[in-house]
Amino acid sequence: MTLKGHKNHYNVKLLRGYGISVSLKDNQIHLKDGTDILTGKSETESWFITQLPYEKIVISGKGYVSTEALKLLNQNYRNVILTDTYGKPVSFMNGMMESLTATKYRMAQYDTFRDPAKCRYLARQTIRAKIESQINFLKSTENELVKDGIMKLESHLKQIDDESLDPVKIEAPSSHVYFRNYARLIPAKYGFESRNNSSIRITKRRASDVINALLNYGYAVLAGEISKYVNGFGLDAYCGFMHKMHTGFQPLVYDLMEPFRWLVENTVYKLANSQTNGQTIRLKDYAFTKDSSVVLSDDLIRRFLELLERIFQRERKYEFKHGAKTPDGLKSVQEITVSKIMIENLIVFCVNKSNNLHIQLVNE
Repeated sequence: MTLKGHKNHYNVKLLRGYGISVSLKDNQIHLKDGTDILTGKSETESWFITQLPYEKIVISGKGYVSTEALKLLNQNYRNVILTDTYGKPVSFMNGMMESLTATKYRMAQYDTFRDPAKCRYLARQTIRAKIESQINFLKSTENELVKDGIMKLESHLKQIDDESLDPVKIEAPSSHVYFRNYARLIPAKYGFESRNNSSIRITKRRASDVINALLNYGYAVLAGEISKYVNGFGLDAYCGFMHKMHTGFQPLVYDLMEPFRWLVENTVYKLANSQTNGQTIRLKDYAFTKDSSVVLSDDLIRRFLELLERIFQRERKYEFKHGAKTPDGLKSVQEITVSKIMIENLIVFCVNKSNNLHIQLVNE
């Protein structure tokens, strides 16, 4: 990914290990990585905020973050994501909108989410988009091993339109089907059988294999992106329409990230099946603790986050009402931008300017 002799950034910076710091000195943001246990050295970068090449900074270690640096990063729309050693999100630090418009949006959100019929509708649309994205992703692999799984997911998708069924209860069995088939796409040597940790809810259970560990990191970064948009528009991240009973995380973020989880799963799939030297997952890239939890190397996490960022930034055609369009009425947008558009559409629904929530997802 990073060209020999060059330093490519891919908009994401990982700070990991002991002794990390994010500080402000001489009007520059200083990013100090953790100390390498083999060399005793650590890298430090200094940037003026207008030149900082990173849109997100992932911190997974012990160290210091100055309030002045954090304030400057937030004011300039840089997302700071704090995780534990195993990739579970601890905190998202991003700026919030302060305006009468934000207040109007939040009040409309509360009114909407108090309405059981509207919540049920929003859940149905979200789960439909999630299952559609899973089906499209599995189809894109062109692997015969997941053919039956695709058919089962398509049957679950048809159930979404049944008004007598609770859409949330359709999600659980469809997810089991999906991850059983996803496991068939992952080489057996990595020991992945299914998802064993959502990385979002409060739990003591950690990833027991490298694939689950990578999914944890990916979901944390994805949640950070969704949280940035939710807070940017002034919505209440702790008031959701579907996962209302989930504590320890921001329910609205958990709701809205569901249709976009496939971006993380696709990234892990590509890394696990890569035949390119320097990109594939190697045995030296991870180790196990005495309680069978897996710990990833800094190099593997960096390579994974770089690939994930490239997939986030990948452009495709989308039916979007703003900006320049092609002759067919479509506009090129980044994959991650689609999540922002979804949140904008949710706001339009909440303020009663639209009676439906359209989530347009087109996998590769």
